[in-house]
Amino acid sequence: MNFLIYPPLTPDELAQVQAVSPELEVVNALTEEDALAAIPQAVGMYGNLTPALLARAESLQWLQTPIAGLEHYMFPELVESDIVVSNMSKIYSDMIADHAFCFILMFARGIHLYMRRQVQGEWRKGTPVHHLGDCTLGIIGLGGIGSELARRGKAHDMRVIAVDARPDEALGGSLGLDALWPQDRLHDLMRDSDFVVSCVPQTPETVGLIGAEELGQMKPSAYLINISRGVVVKLDALVDALNAGGIAGAALDVYETEPLPAAHPLWQMENVIMTPHVAADNPHVPQRRIDTLRDNLHRYLQGETLRNIVDKRRLF
Repeated sequence: MNFLIYPPLTPDELAQVQAVSPELEVVNALTEEDALAAIPQAVGMYGNLTPALLARAESLQWLQTPIAGLEHYMFPELVESDIVVSNMSKIYSDMIADHAFCFILMFARGIHLYMRRQVQGEWRKGTPVHHLGDCTLGIIGLGGIGSELARRGKAHDMRVIAVDARPDEALGGSLGLDALWPQDRLHDLMRDSDFVVSCVPQTPETVGLIGAEELGQMKPSAYLINISRGVVVKLDALVDALNAGGIAGAALDVYETEPLPAAHPLWQMENVIMTPHVAADNPHVPQRRIDTLRDNLHRYLQGETLRNIVDKRRLF
C-alpha cells in the first residue's frame, strides 16, 4: 500500500508508522513538491491534503487528518470526492473535559473571586458556594469531550443531562445520564442546568448556536462554559447577559475572535474566567495522534472499519 505523509513526521514517529506492516510503502514528504510527486500513487494519506494535492490524487481512497475539528480543513472538492476521511476525534477528550470541569469547580468554590482578591492582597472571606451534588450539569454535544465531562459530573454526584445532534441512548445509559435529548431541546437544557457546557464541533448548524435567546433561557444563578469552538457563543449576547445579571458567570477557552481584543469588556468582568485556547494542551497528544494513525492503518490493511470516519458535509 502506497501511503503519503505530508507534512513529514519525525524519524521516531515515522519508524512507528512503518512498523505497522511490511506492506506499507511510506513516503514521508519533506516538501510540497515531494508530496505532489508522490500523491498520484498514494492510496492513503496522513496530513494536510491541499486542493493542489487532491487534483493529482489519482488513487487516493482514504485520508487521515491530524486534527479533530475540520471546519478549516475541508474544501468543496474534497467534500464532493469519494475519499473517506477520518479525524482525530477523542484524542483530546479527557484533557478538555478536565479543563471544563476545572472551570466548574472554580465557580462552585468561588476560586475565580479569591484569585482576584489574592492579586489585590485582600484577605476577605465569602463567595457564593455551590454544592455540586445539588447541581445539574447540562452538556451540549455528547461526543468524546461531552462523554468524558459527563463521567466527571456523575463522579461528583451531579445530575447530568445532555443534548446531541445524534443522541445515542445506549451511550447515555452507559454514562448514567439523567436525560439525553435531541438538539431541538436545547432550550430545555438551558433552563434546567446550573452549569451549561458547550462541547459541540463547529458545523454550519452550531455557528451562533448560543445567542441572546438561548442565554435568556438560563437561570440567573447559572454559568455558561465554552470549551468547544468560539463561534458557537455570540460574545455580544454573552456580554449583555452578564451585564444584565441574566446569568451568574461564564468561563471561556475559545472565542469568536482570537486573540480576544484587549479592549473587550469580558476582560474586566470578575464573574468571567478566560484561558487562551489551551484546553487541549497535554504532553500525550503527539503520541495519541501516532497511535490513532497506526490503529487506522492496521484497520485499513485488514479491511476493518476505520475509527473516526466523518460526515464530510457535517464536519463530524
